[in-house]
Amino acid sequence: MMKKLLIIFSCVTLLVALTSCGVIVKSKANKYLTEDMGAIPPDFGKNASTILFITHHDSYNRYMKRNVEKIYQGAYEFATTEQYLSDERFQDIDKYRFVFDFNYIPRVAMGSVVETPLGPEQNTWIGKVKKFRILDRKENKEYISKMTSGYWSKLQKVYLKKLNEKIQREQVNP
Repeated sequence: MMKKLLIIFSCVTLLVALTSCGVIVKSKANKYLTEDMGAIPPDFGKNASTILFITHHDSYNRYMKRNVEKIYQGAYEFATTEQYLSDERFQDIDKYRFVFDFNYIPRVAMGSVVETPLGPEQNTWIGKVKKFRILDRKENKEYISKMTSGYWSKLQKVYLKKLNEKIQREQVNP
């Protein structure tokens, strides 16, 4: 009986820890995914352009498409990098001015401390994380998220909500 209680307690503790990390990511993302922090182009939402979301591998695409369809309220399309570079319709910079994508950022060896925009961070795993960015093709400038997280889907959801807020502000104050 005591062993079962210990297992249940351990599972609940792990679940709370994992959930709270997601809450922290959302909180910090709300602070860092802004125009002032360089993550959103100043001209975003001013014109009726269609943002292009670059697709990659199946697992990423599944979450990204679900997030975009559920959250993003502006005009959008999905395209692979190859389609973006070769399809003539995407050459129209006025219609497809903004491109949403990510870069992989390598993480250093397990247990080391790395410097991040949020301060020193204990690295607890080895691998790569996604750093989201928006390319303004007209200005030829990238607007890059100042933060990354293993909880990239939560980070992406906040980014999409912030883009909606920017569109709404621009429609009220053109």
